[in-house]
Amino acid sequence: MTVLIPNQKILARWNGALQARLRYAPLERFLRSQGLKWIATGETRITDNLATATIRLVGEALSACDAQSPLFQAPLCHAAVGQSACAVSSAVALLIQEPNYWRTGSLVATARLLENSIGLSAAAHLAAAAARDYSLAINNGTLDPHVIHIGRLARAAVEDNSPEDLAHTVRLITQRLLAAPSKPPRLRAPKAGDPTVACDRGGVNFM
Repeated sequence: MTVLIPNQKILARWNGALQARLRYAPLERFLRSQGLKWIATGETRITDNLATATIRLVGEALSACDAQSPLFQAPLCHAAVGQSACAVSSAVALLIQEPNYWRTGSLVATARLLENSIGLSAAAHLAAAAARDYSLAINNGTLDPHVIHIGRLARAAVEDNSPEDLAHTVRLITQRLLAAPSKPPRLRAPKAGDPTVACDRGGVNFM
């Protein structure tokens, strides 16, 4: 019998793949339990999976707002949608130890959530503004405690895959959306000193 022993390079690659699979396991389990597609390969797989989880949580809260308040108007809570998406994406990205992907995940999720309401171009601009403001708030230590709490609950909902945690997270996001200002925010043009996708590593500790 011949025993083949792989070289160190192959062993390192196998070990890296195993460690990555273990890191992603909570998110994969959560998405599959929700009947959502888990993307295992491809350059955008991390972003796509983060966006899918974010849309699942924030999207359900949007639906709950429509059901709870006949006077609820989605345009009045667009900024809150973006902030909530940033909190969820950031928390889940940290859970799977991929903190550099939170921003792109939130951009994709916010744009998809708001596309039908305001069009893809406007949704993309608002998503970028929300991510920029979220990142600045993290760096300045001024992030709203309510938004931080959304991130903590979202992480628990995905990590534990608990229906109770999921429902609690959706309720909290719903409250955030219903409490949005009565006037839509005015978007400002980005300034030279603002963080960009390329330089902003993002993330906030939701442990």
